[in-house]
Amino acid sequence: MGSYTNTQTNRVPGAGGSNRVTIPADPFQIRGGTGTGGATSVPCRECLIIAATGSSNIRVRIDTACTATTGIPVPEHLLANGLTYPLRIPIDDLNRLYFVGDTENDVVDILYWY
Repeated sequence: MGSYTNTQTNRVPGAGGSNRVTIPADPFQIRGGTGTGGATSVPCRECLIIAATGSSNIRVRIDTACTATTGIPVPEHLLANGLTYPLRIPIDDLNRLYFVGDTENDVVDILYWY
């Protein structure tokens, strides 16, 4: 057990939430905040990200829009006894995350806390 800005590292703090991001039609890009196109600020300290639809082509980038060749691949949620670890990103606002997918309606789940 350790300390990170006065928060124990072996448990999730009491404040946070979740956000489901659905990637819209072409150009298949969206931000991680909750408003239209990610317009709403969602403060946080850290987040876990996983592709809920099973697409292996979703990517994420911080502060800059993604393309199909830039950004970090988001792990896909495996079904039927598969084991997948979500992508863990220390960040101060979900609105700084940019996602890109290759098909309309790709879904990304975000769990965040602060």
